[in-house]
Amino acid sequence: MKKSIQKAGYLIILLIGFGLCIVPQFGLILQLKVKNELIQYLSFLLTVILYILAIWLIWKLLKKITGAPISKRQSGAFVRKYLAGLSILLFSEYILGILNFLINGENQTVNNTAITKLFFQQNSVKLTMILMVVIFAPICEELFFRALLINTIKLKFFNFNWLAILISGILFGLLHASDTILSALMYVTMGIILGVIYVKYDNIKLNIAIHATNNLIALIPILLVIW
Repeated sequence: MKKSIQKAGYLIILLIGFGLCIVPQFGLILQLKVKNELIQYLSFLLTVILYILAIWLIWKLLKKITGAPISKRQSGAFVRKYLAGLSILLFSEYILGILNFLINGENQTVNNTAITKLFFQQNSVKLTMILMVVIFAPICEELFFRALLINTIKLKFFNFNWLAILISGILFGLLHASDTILSALMYVTMGIILGVIYVKYDNIKLNIAIHATNNLIALIPILLVIW
């Protein structure tokens, strides 16, 4: 009975962590709703504050679960691992993107389409999206989906790396909007690859760097169009 209550508590922690990844986006929604420019920029500041608070709280939850520093092992050759991980991630996205286009006629996912449209909104929204896509989302998502989720599954439920990575990848895929199996598989695969990298090297900074660069590469064509 005691173990069941403890596991329920860990599930609640995971739900809180997942919610913390989503809550800051309410600041963005507020920006899109209001017309007053001052309130729009205040909403931008609210979004930034909410993301910083969310990252700090997820960090605290992670320390509570693991009772140890986020990256326990010192791993050398950071640049080599970064380039290798990023290359694998980009290659998988390229192959699945081509298949999605050939089979479903989509040149980008529903999630990416929605993000692209937001960059054609007012300047406060553009600024929010740049910070969100390149900085806040990679940090928040890696801390939750890789560090907190994988460690909680392994330490408190099932000590199987492959199962923790698979669950993390599937939930990461569900967070991103998809309307085809292949586009959903693209995000799940991305989550699995990032999960493997985290478990192998135990360096959340490496994961954040790879995730942020991947997002930046996808963002560059949009920025070239709007500016």
